[in-house]
Amino acid sequence: MNEPRFPNDEGEDAWMVVQVFADEHWNAYHDIRCAVLFEARGLTGYDPNHPDDRRVGHFPLLLLLENTPVGAARLDLMSQQTACVRTVAIKAECQGKGYGRMLMTGLEKFASQHRVKRLLVNAARDAVGFYDALGWTVVEAGGENPVLTKELRTGS
Repeated sequence: MNEPRFPNDEGEDAWMVVQVFADEHWNAYHDIRCAVLFEARGLTGYDPNHPDDRRVGHFPLLLLLENTPVGAARLDLMSQQTACVRTVAIKAECQGKGYGRMLMTGLEKFASQHRVKRLLVNAARDAVGFYDALGWTVVEAGGENPVLTKELRTGS
């Protein structure tokens, strides 16, 4: 099974973003999302068997640092050139160290390989600054989760 891998090229810690296939990666993916997006926010009801994670055109991704899972996200293709970024999470003890940026860099490379030209995200209010620093633009500020977008540069 060929797992898409996006190793860093900056000569720092060995990191890569991989598409989730192996059971151990599925477990890490769910553990990170449940802890960060549910438990840390006082929410319950996380469903590790939610069908959206395995839907065609949805790509669960894991950030590995020295082969240790530290972050998770999902990329959902919405149309030929647009995808939505979902459930971005970095382990609590790894936050604030640039790993979110690494995860998004790998996710953007993955999206570009799928010919995605525009990304959307429904961001948590406290994450808008993170996306802004990565070049995202708010397109809908109202509501509980602001919508941001980012145009991807393609090699074409």
